[in-house]
Amino acid sequence: MSLPRERRQASFYSVSFVADGLFEPGSPYRVFREEILPALRRARPELEKLYSPDNGRPALDPTLMAGVTILQFMERAPDRKAVEQVKLNLGWKYALDLEWEDTGFHPTSLVVFRDRLVEGEAERIGFDAVLKRLVERGLVRKRSKQRIDSTHVLGSVSKMSRLEATRETMRLCLEDLRQQSPAAVPESWMVWTERYCETEVDYRQLKEPTRITEKLKQAGEDMTALWAWLETQPELKERDRAKLLKRMLDEQFEIREGALEVRPVQLVGCIQNPHDPEAQWSSKDAEKKTQWVGYKAQVVETVCTPTPPM
Repeated sequence: MSLPRERRQASFYSVSFVADGLFEPGSPYRVFREEILPALRRARPELEKLYSPDNGRPALDPTLMAGVTILQFMERAPDRKAVEQVKLNLGWKYALDLEWEDTGFHPTSLVVFRDRLVEGEAERIGFDAVLKRLVERGLVRKRSKQRIDSTHVLGSVSKMSRLEATRETMRLCLEDLRQQSPAAVPESWMVWTERYCETEVDYRQLKEPTRITEKLKQAGEDMTALWAWLETQPELKERDRAKLLKRMLDEQFEIREGALEVRPVQLVGCIQNPHDPEAQWSSKDAEKKTQWVGYKAQVVETVCTPTPPM
């Protein structure tokens, strides 16, 4: 995959040439352009190793993709918003040293870039490049004390009950199988599609615990039957939605005295929302006042040791 040449000299159309005065010293976008962007450019040889030089269509500049990834993390911008910022936000164009008429790229390019980092085990390239720059500037000492804490990161998913998550998992698996158009389908296919794909349940009306348990157990029995059929279909069994179905089945149900029963207590690390299986229920303090579904971000603070007086 061919990579574009790295542009070092600004043109007359560069935002840094026509709008440099808009960004005062200390402005986040100026700091990014003067400190972080050069660090990412020095890390470009490591990024280039993730691309094949003689295969596929021309790729986007990996330095640009790394810069956009860091900026969208700083401003909590999802992929589509980040691409919109690259196209329309003068500050982003200035920080990334782009020309004012740059039209950006498709949002899925960020997904592909992140996948490339993960597959190449190169997730730390951007972090290490910025950290090295901070050390060079004397902002972080090589040897110093550190304080570690965690903060909550909300998942981009709605909070679901056990019943909602179970039924939604069943629906996602059925929808995925329907797109594959298998030659043969289970006997209960029409019943399941009507129950989980075509019928909307008003969960607010299910207030009685016995009624909720009854619905949940029914979903578990249907999932068990569907998984039994999937085990006879080697290709379909390996699909992501099928594996998600099996995981949900194991987490929410168990066999007791030869019968399928709802687990009385949810397992640690179980699926909270099938649209983001890795998002977990978490709490921040001992009283569990701060609760959320998502992730925990570890924050490390460097504590500089004061220099003793002469």
